[in-house]
Amino acid sequence: MNRYLLAGCAAAALALGAGAANAQAKFEVKVGGDAYFEGGWVDQDQDANTRSVEFRNRFRVIVTPTAKADNGLEYGGRIRMRANAGGNNGRTMDADRGYIFAQGAFGQVQMGVTNSFNDATYVTAPQDYLPLGIYDGVISWMGNADVSGGLGALNGSMLNQSLVVENNATKIVYFSPRFAGLQVGGSYLPRNDSSATDVNRADLPAVATTAGNRGFGNKAGQSFVAFEDLVELGANYNNTFGGVNVKASAGYFWGSAPSGVGATSVEDLNAWQVGAQVGYAGFSLGGSYTDFGESGQIQGPGSDNTKSRLWVVGAQYTTGPIVIGANYKNSQDAGQLYAAGKRKLEVYELGVGYTVAPGLTLQAQYDHFKLDNDSAGLDDKGDVVLVRSVLAF
Repeated sequence: MNRYLLAGCAAAALALGAGAANAQAKFEVKVGGDAYFEGGWVDQDQDANTRSVEFRNRFRVIVTPTAKADNGLEYGGRIRMRANAGGNNGRTMDADRGYIFAQGAFGQVQMGVTNSFNDATYVTAPQDYLPLGIYDGVISWMGNADVSGGLGALNGSMLNQSLVVENNATKIVYFSPRFAGLQVGGSYLPRNDSSATDVNRADLPAVATTAGNRGFGNKAGQSFVAFEDLVELGANYNNTFGGVNVKASAGYFWGSAPSGVGATSVEDLNAWQVGAQVGYAGFSLGGSYTDFGESGQIQGPGSDNTKSRLWVVGAQYTTGPIVIGANYKNSQDAGQLYAAGKRKLEVYELGVGYTVAPGLTLQAQYDHFKLDNDSAGLDDKGDVVLVRSVLAF
């Protein structure tokens, strides 16, 4: 029923502009984007065959053509292109977002490869000293791929506050107009492993305990649980009272998991998130809680029904071109979802940013992390120091 509702919203949105639209619309094309260069130093216990120092960078260009019909309907599209590939032969580009949209008094509908509603609107601890305020790249620096089951296999439930299981697959998303600070919306996607022009009508394959699933991630060499018929519903609030800015969000997500093999079964997706943030006179304080429950876990011999969850609290202060902040993150997941055992991760984080000129920022960040792993010999702890320059245009 939810999928038909969302599809109906899209059809209604497009139909509203069909009658009075100009025969030949004039599109305005906007070009923006962002880039960063980052250097890091890492000291950790599980450091077999690893270096302490590394550089990395990413460049993204966003192109947005828009037009407006005589009846007020705005419509267009957006594509985000990245020079982002890793490895020695990473001289490639991709387009990790691409969708069309229509908006008016009814709100906005997006259709294509884009973030889900909750992924785009959730509220968490303030993190403006991170690149563009939305990026938590320290997870990549903690990982050690040489340690099987260690931080090199971290999935999204460990540090990412957003619902990464939607995997930026092809979907339809609805955002309502904002009324008295409140906005509601939702999204639907058929499969989280199907995007762009791909047509995947096959049933999800059954999963056995030997599948080697590690959960919600989609990084190179890391499998993830495929879900189908994913639905999200959520709400967010943003308003100011006497100089005090208040933000909040809440959302719920569900979807169908593949069947199990033999004595095993796979838990359907059932997850939720809440977050809030308060700001006044340059100070801001906030936090969030995300709970994935046992979503995607394979239930059978050796499983222990560990729930995956994450909570974050943090504060920051902004004065002129300078922003300083601190966060604490505490997460837990099931580790290898086909076997007994769980992991608990704590992260203490300090950061500072300085705006050199409009669109150009210098940042520094320190993280201390501690991982407790039920798998023998895979406990880990360490320190990460990052410095970066960020360009936003």
